[in-house]
Amino acid sequence: MLPEKIGSITQFEKLPEWQPEWKTVKWTSEDKNKVGSTLHMVGEVAGFKSEIDLELTEFVKNEKARWRTIGGNMTGIGSMTFSPTEDGTKFSMLIDYELPYSVLGKLIDKLRVRKAIEKSYDEALKKLKEMAEK
Repeated sequence: MLPEKIGSITQFEKLPEWQPEWKTVKWTSEDKNKVGSTLHMVGEVAGFKSEIDLELTEFVKNEKARWRTIGGNMTGIGSMTFSPTEDGTKFSMLIDYELPYSVLGKLIDKLRVRKAIEKSYDEALKKLKEMAEK
């Protein structure tokens, strides 16, 4: 699988197709897929409703995208990278987030929400692989 194929499937506006926890993803800037471009995303994971605004901090088509939250009910950073291999393309996605919880809420996050997010991303990556292999 070429990075171009994975890159076309993983475009931000297509995120709900392979990661159904995100219900809507819409560009809020005129420019798309450029450093400084912004998006608004609405979703739900483990009963936690999330509505966030992201800004792309780095973007190289079919190679990598990095972003940070600039608004919403959580803070975080993330990245996607695409690396060609002998067998196809290695896709990596990293997310680091913090929910606006008290100390007790942070404990609940570690015990429940984080596990649900990990499960969600595992399932999303399987779905992405299926889509890419079609």
